[in-house]
Amino acid sequence: MNDKKNVILEILKTILYVIVAIILVIALTLIYKSYRYKGQVPDIFGYKFFIVVSGSMEPTINIGDVVVIKDTENIKVNDIISFKMNGSVITHRVQEITTDEHGIKLITKGDANNTIDGADLLLSDIEGKYIFKISKLGNVILFLRTPAGLIGLVAVFGLIIAFNAFRDKKKDNTEDDKKE
Repeated sequence: MNDKKNVILEILKTILYVIVAIILVIALTLIYKSYRYKGQVPDIFGYKFFIVVSGSMEPTINIGDVVVIKDTENIKVNDIISFKMNGSVITHRVQEITTDEHGIKLITKGDANNTIDGADLLLSDIEGKYIFKISKLGNVILFLRTPAGLIGLVAVFGLIIAFNAFRDKKKDNTEDDKKE
């Protein structure tokens, strides 16, 4: 029974380390790309991630959700897109697509808004098309960016390391007792 429990704990520990490693690689890649390509939103394999900070797309997308978008050329009416406007990235629904002497223009509106957005968008303003959301993950990320969140994260990792060290020491002592 104890061996089975130890195997399960080792598997869980390995899964945790893999998840942490993946998150670390993604974070480092995003940090590197944000410095290397200033003025552009960093991506991972063409996917971009944004934290929603307004309720303009509720109930489809809520404050605190992380939206995942992907570059695309194929945008239709009713698609949800993320675009740059006045130095911010906004995620709204395409209401209309028109063409004039300047090219293709998109008119957008947030689902919870009563009026369309104030400016027509060019294709060059678009960051990508909405793929899916991760509910409330943005709240966690925003909290981890605060001093209290950072201290809490370091404390959790410290406790995990201390627990593993204590468990390994206890295991070593138990094995030494069995040898005697």
